[in-house]
Amino acid sequence: MTYEQRLPNGLVVRCLNRHEAEYLYKEIFEDGVYLPPDGKPLPDDPVIVDVGANIGMFALFAAQQWPTARIFSFEPAPEVFRLLSGNVAGLSNVTALNQAVGSVAERRELTFYPQYTMMSGFDADPAEDKELVRSYIRNVAAGLDDEERRAVLVEETEEILAGRFEEVRKVSCEVVRLDETATSLGIDRIDFLKIDVEGFELEVLRGIGEELWPRIRLVAVEVEGEGRLAAAVDLFTVHGMTTTVEQPEEYRGTDVHTLFARRNS
Repeated sequence: MTYEQRLPNGLVVRCLNRHEAEYLYKEIFEDGVYLPPDGKPLPDDPVIVDVGANIGMFALFAAQQWPTARIFSFEPAPEVFRLLSGNVAGLSNVTALNQAVGSVAERRELTFYPQYTMMSGFDADPAEDKELVRSYIRNVAAGLDDEERRAVLVEETEEILAGRFEEVRKVSCEVVRLDETATSLGIDRIDFLKIDVEGFELEVLRGIGEELWPRIRLVAVEVEGEGRLAAAVDLFTVHGMTTTVEQPEEYRGTDVHTLFARRNS
């Protein structure tokens, strides 16, 4: 079953789960989680690549922020891709692709959570993913000023999580390298690369290729795990980019961070 969800800014999107649409809107439109902290503007007519697009919330945000941008959105899960395609159908500058991005061009199985699609991934672990969401909810509760609302949210945590990770499907999807796909799509530069792929971020970065690296200006990537974070920082540094690490308040106490990288020249 799919739903139509009206967002606070008046946009209407189709989604599998209303709570995900609300979460993604807050994270992307209100909190600006993918906007770099240095505030430097993108060039005119930027090329934006959205890896891990889900239902297209970042694509909608990017199209609003940079109306003349060319935006390429990658989403491997077929059910979610159909929603992404519908949500961006009215935007002529957005290209939706039913693919994952990695270091090797291949087909592989994705672990898909129909009740929590944005945490689907190649190395997804239901127990670990459930604990991460539990931590997130408790952090949100701790940030509430209203003590009664805080207590209610904590009390309802297990009810919120019930059933979210019990239904698990394996879906086959195509994985492509970013450098090869950029060539086939006629992408000669990437002014903003956003990556949110639930633990697969290093594979995405390793598929950039030496020729494409110098043509990437800015990257915002969600990274899970201290080891992955250190490895990603090393990759950006080696390729001439300066990094900044942030952690949203809602993820304190977890190993989830947002890593920004900008080309020095």
